[in-house]
Amino acid sequence: MALSASFEWRVSPRWTLAGAAGGIFVGRLLSDTETFDFAGGAVGSVSGSFLALEQGRYWPFIMVAASLAATGVRAAPTAYVAIDARLTATVGYTFFERVTPYAVGRVFGGPVFWRNQTGTDLYHYQVGAGLVVGLPFGFDLNAEVIPLGEQRITAGLGYSF
Repeated sequence: MALSASFEWRVSPRWTLAGAAGGIFVGRLLSDTETFDFAGGAVGSVSGSFLALEQGRYWPFIMVAASLAATGVRAAPTAYVAIDARLTATVGYTFFERVTPYAVGRVFGGPVFWRNQTGTDLYHYQVGAGLVVGLPFGFDLNAEVIPLGEQRITAGLGYSF
């Protein structure tokens, strides 16, 4: 269980920079023979995105992004630290100025340090789809389902000011 906050800065109509930071409150690391519970840690990231193709009447938008993230927790008796570098391509189309379905693909990798060992991800890619719905007063809802590669389901609430 983690909670983080992010801040995005729209540098230009095509470029956006972002940073995020937060805490990890409860979690568990599993090995083939052991379980390590932990409470307390940190997450952080920096990223940038570029609108490579602006949406037109008959074609979708294409956005590319890059990010660098780190996670650290105390998993007795040592620390667990993961570093992730990632490239993303997103293709989508906004309907009615509020509803944006999209397809997304990512490639990534980075080292994981734990118990005097260095490892990496089991998968180094993700392929899936998402949806962003713009709400009144600057809020938006988002959800993403990634069934291929490193699987995940995420949902969030955003606010723009």
